[in-house]
Amino acid sequence: MGIFSSRRLLRKNNSFASRVPGLRWAGPICTMAGLFMVVSYALSGKFQFKAFDDFAGSAEHTHVEPVVLTPKSNQISDSIRIATFNIKQFGEKKSSTRMVPDANVDVMGTIAKIVSQFDLVAIQEVRGSDGTPIRRLIDLLNESGGQYTATLSEPIGDEHYTECYAYVWDQTRMRLIQNSAYVVHDDSKRMYREPMVASFETRVPATEGRRPFRFTIINAHTDPDLVSPRDIANEINVLDDVFMRVRQYEYDTAGEEDCLLVGDLNVDSNGLQELALIPNMISVAGDQLTNTRRTKTYDHIMLDNYTTREYTGKRGVVDFQTQFGLSEKQALLISDHMPVWAEFSAYEAPSVQSVANGATQMIR
Repeated sequence: MGIFSSRRLLRKNNSFASRVPGLRWAGPICTMAGLFMVVSYALSGKFQFKAFDDFAGSAEHTHVEPVVLTPKSNQISDSIRIATFNIKQFGEKKSSTRMVPDANVDVMGTIAKIVSQFDLVAIQEVRGSDGTPIRRLIDLLNESGGQYTATLSEPIGDEHYTECYAYVWDQTRMRLIQNSAYVVHDDSKRMYREPMVASFETRVPATEGRRPFRFTIINAHTDPDLVSPRDIANEINVLDDVFMRVRQYEYDTAGEEDCLLVGDLNVDSNGLQELALIPNMISVAGDQLTNTRRTKTYDHIMLDNYTTREYTGKRGVVDFQTQFGLSEKQALLISDHMPVWAEFSAYEAPSVQSVANGATQMIR
């Protein structure tokens, strides 16, 4: 099927501001016909890559009016919280908007308060090609006392519409595995927006017999017109292949099987089709409504609860309308989606037998 990409960058990233050293383009790109080809091509150096300068020539960091960040309440120190958030049309206009006078809502301030509740957030619908919305979000978080950074994909889509994926994380709690961010390349054009993949590890004190939790996260945003079970071009039934291949690749290259698939999938739990047929695969969203109008479940954090035993069972949806006392009109200025989150141990769970194809040894 040809859905996969190597994970390598040609250039190291330059910081756009001294306080935000890690914001960068995550570049692909080359495909494989199968896992064997990925391994052999990687070893032989035959992949071709496209390099991206991160924010080359962008405006220098400027002071922004800080906000009071939302504390990570009710979270124990040896756990982390991961969220997925579709910030509707997160582009130049929204990212430059603080107070909307006639609506009396601080748009970017509220987004920063939402993001600050989590250690890692996968974001969908970032508009533009230079990453300005994410840079502004990082500036606001850090001017307000946070220590956040981000990684951003290239614009993905077609000549009519593109958007980027991003990961934003608290540097005191998480680190991005070097050169692990890439965009899945779909040479068969089975997805309108190919997912973005990255691997992370928790920052925790060294403890005898315990290792930091390391995992891979797949950030996806399906085309709402291509998720019907009756549609031959069904993107949901492509994502199960993406999940299985990414997990297999991570196991073969890093000995790690903890893999999450997150994002705006534009279906509820009953519409997950082949994704739901992966053994032990669950959506932590369940039947919780995830759109701001509280009528639909679109957003998911999916995981194999046999291999990813770090999942504590705690999860939820951030109802920011209620949390910040907003009207529906005010809340929709933030986004038409609410974030979904899940909690995980900051340390690796005890070993389980591998579920990767052809593997019989114990992992971790």
